Amino acid sequence: MKNIVSIKKIILILLILFLNIKNLYAIENKIIVRVNNEIVTSIDILNEINYLKLLNPQIQELNNEKLFEISKNSLIREKIKKIYLLKLIDEISLEEKYLNNLIKNIYSQKNIKSLQDYKLYLKNNNLNYNYLKNKITIESLWNEMIFQKFNSKVKINKDRIKKEILNNPEEKLLLSEILVAKSKDNEMKLKFNQIKEDIQKEGFGNAALIHSISDSANKGGKIGWIDKNSLNKLLANKLSKLNIGDYTDPILTPSGYLIVKLENKKDSEESEENIEKKIERLVKIKTNQQLNQFSNIYLNKLKKDVVINEI
Repeated sequence: MKNIVSIKKIILILLILFLNIKNLYAIENKIIVRVNNEIVTSIDILNEINYLKLLNPQIQELNNEKLFEISKNSLIREKIKKIYLLKLIDEISLEEKYLNNLIKNIYSQKNIKSLQDYKLYLKNNNLNYNYLKNKITIESLWNEMIFQKFNSKVKINKDRIKKEILNNPEEKLLLSEILVAKSKDNEMKLKFNQIKEDIQKEGFGNAALIHSISDSANKGGKIGWIDKNSLNKLLANKLSKLNIGDYTDPILTPSGYLIVKLENKKDSEESEENIEKKIERLVKIKTNQQLNQFSNIYLNKLKKDVVINEI
């Protein structure tokens, strides 16, 4: 009976996906999942699919059932963050000016000149501006909370960074990742086989959307260009053996098993940047890497404390 209900839910979403409806909220809105007292509805799912399509055009290659699951899991992660952040409402805050600057950076990167033009762009892609602003607010508050909670635990060895800069030619790597939660060995083997199959069938980016528990999942696992000197030695050594387009075997980390793809690489542009500024830049990168790791660990810990019910 439960499978029949789930199929009906998916069919509902698929019908919505293929309808050209101008008034989204004219659709009957059904509850899909409850996360404690927070709900995820069919319209939330549709909005999330449209949002993920903006971030990852390749997601349209996936079948509709996978689109549904990816969007549902993304929203569950967001609801868990929101539930926890509401408990800290008096301890963390976000200035409107800061939020507006974040949004401006997003649309400026798309060569959109004004907020009004950006709102029109979102509307043309079936997305509501307030929906996007709410997502950015939650993510920004979550990042601020992670910084406050874990920044004192970040460990950076500046002497080692300086040595790496002096001894190694600078190289930038374009990376993507899939982070998988740890479980029993037999379950992990099955999981890795499924991931490998999905990478072959759907591509690495879509496999990240399907399987990764990292916040980078919504961007198809894309991390961006990273200074090779900012990576830990184990990962840097593994990546140095890869050809462009290849990916590592699963690497055990404190936040789970990590699979990293080498998308591209290049020599760093020649710069007049002095050694101290290079150290400062790499310290910032390494700090963000460690905070992201704390974020993934903490989110998975919080997930165990919430009740998730699929209706």
